[in-house]
Amino acid sequence: MKSLYFLLSAAIALVCSVSATAQAYFQQTTNYQIEVELNEIDHSLKGSIQIEYTNNSPDALTEIWFHLWPNAYKNQKTALAKQLLANGETAMHYADKIDLGYMDSLDFKVNKQTVKLVYHPEHIDIAKLVLNEPLKSGDKIEITTPFFVKIPSSNFSRLGHGGTSYQLTQWYPKPAVYDALGWHAMPYLDQGEFYSEFGNFDVKITLPANYMVAATGELQTQKEIAYLNQLAVSPVLDKDEINFRRTNTDSLKTLHYTAEKVHDFAIFTDKQYRVAKSSVKLPGSNREVTTWAFYTSHEEELWQKATEYINDALYYYSLWNGDYPYSNCTAVSGALSAGAGMEYPGITVIGTSGNAKSLEEVIMHEVGHNWFYGVLAFNERMYPWMDEGMNSFCELRYMETKFPKATLSEMLPYTWADKFLDLNGKPYEDMKRLSYLYSARKNEDQATNLSADKFTNINYGTIVYYKTAVAFNYFRHVFGNDVTDHTLKTLYNEWQFKHPQPNDVRKIFERETTANLSWLFDDLIGSNKVLDYKLSSFRKNKVTIKNTGDIAAPMFISALSKGNVVYETWMQGFTGKQTIEVPAETDVVLIDRHRIMPEYTHKNNR
Repeated sequence: MKSLYFLLSAAIALVCSVSATAQAYFQQTTNYQIEVELNEIDHSLKGSIQIEYTNNSPDALTEIWFHLWPNAYKNQKTALAKQLLANGETAMHYADKIDLGYMDSLDFKVNKQTVKLVYHPEHIDIAKLVLNEPLKSGDKIEITTPFFVKIPSSNFSRLGHGGTSYQLTQWYPKPAVYDALGWHAMPYLDQGEFYSEFGNFDVKITLPANYMVAATGELQTQKEIAYLNQLAVSPVLDKDEINFRRTNTDSLKTLHYTAEKVHDFAIFTDKQYRVAKSSVKLPGSNREVTTWAFYTSHEEELWQKATEYINDALYYYSLWNGDYPYSNCTAVSGALSAGAGMEYPGITVIGTSGNAKSLEEVIMHEVGHNWFYGVLAFNERMYPWMDEGMNSFCELRYMETKFPKATLSEMLPYTWADKFLDLNGKPYEDMKRLSYLYSARKNEDQATNLSADKFTNINYGTIVYYKTAVAFNYFRHVFGNDVTDHTLKTLYNEWQFKHPQPNDVRKIFERETTANLSWLFDDLIGSNKVLDYKLSSFRKNKVTIKNTGDIAAPMFISALSKGNVVYETWMQGFTGKQTIEVPAETDVVLIDRHRIMPEYTHKNNR
């Protein structure tokens, strides 16, 4: 969703990425055992964590950097607080101390021996363990610590509580990624997401017995599984259940979850959840995935088809990218302050939507992140386009596939936007292209491949999400669905549960298409150059086309006679001018008849 990267400048990152390609790929392994208790009186977590950390790098490590991200909510001087204020969001800046949050009570040990914890000089949500002796290549250690988290208000970002609703995200001490570029220790931010190591989780949470819980991974507590199944049969709560939920209770329950091959673990809990359950068979393996929806009375009527939206997202994303790897998938209605939705492995939290189509789109988008954020665990802080942009491309394709006649006015939750922007009748897929052009025509366009902190607040949406989506949709129309699907599946199969870099993505795209894709990766993604072709003359059956832009990308041209298409084709990109012949009966020539190309202007296309 959004970002800052304090260790590497873009120039250093470029140099390092070149040298890193010459090194053998490696990634560290982090396996977790966590026990934690939720206190609803003082809104806190108290627990302990054990991490089995395996050094798969060729280097001996003398330190391990940790993210202590609840400290991002500790005061108004953190990177999170500063970014929120810079983006015009003042809730945290003016918050009372009781609404802020933090992590403390840490006592790190490595193999049962006390080690020194040194906080980052600028960011209180980052610290490093100074190891008593180097961790050699191939060796593993056991890291343990107790921890306490004061949960902040949900008015600020993703970790928080509001009423009886808790969003427990980025809530435990977490090692930073160590890869061929070095350590990726980064402060928690709202604009700019995450980069984390894969491993297995074994998590036990103790909380009041009248809370419902949805979490990453597989619930192992049989009594709770039976309870959720019972609730799913009849989402309408009976009188006894309502009274049980409303009563403060001293009775506690402990729920046990496990998860394999994930790099994050999120928990959502609320006394008011209704529960819905369904399943979907994946198109590749025919394997069945269980789907869950946890929702409250807020927009309850919109959530009646939530499991259908999850099922369809799992089906289509699997069809285009490769089958979803986990056995269940959940969407949760929550008090979210950071955007319309937020993804975690196997589970997503959704905020206010406004109408059914918007809810479906947000659920689908966030479920879709399981492929790009979840399985292809890109470094979102440094390369947000690889997650948000490629996922937004699949989102665009989903909406186009399922709602081919949908208009922008149908999709927006607020009627004033339709009236103000005159969107009636415009196809839905135009939204992303028009959003990109909004920035481009104001001369505020940016290259898509920048790190998250380099984008203005509005460009994080119009460029990272929308420009990237339009660029890859352009690629799809040039090469066709079959080639696109094959390319995406190859990327997914070769890099699942790893950390591909931009060059790894490009290498597969160019290898599988046997094409030079400079126009896509260097120009549309790697620059703010403008794409624009112009029909400069049409005499008899000869058409002259001029490239008035900066990008020599493929161009779609159509010849019509009395409204009927008599000739059309994709032409290779070119600079300067080209003249082609069209059938003699042609009376109209068009560039980009279907509005697929992200051209700066279409006024010179007819």
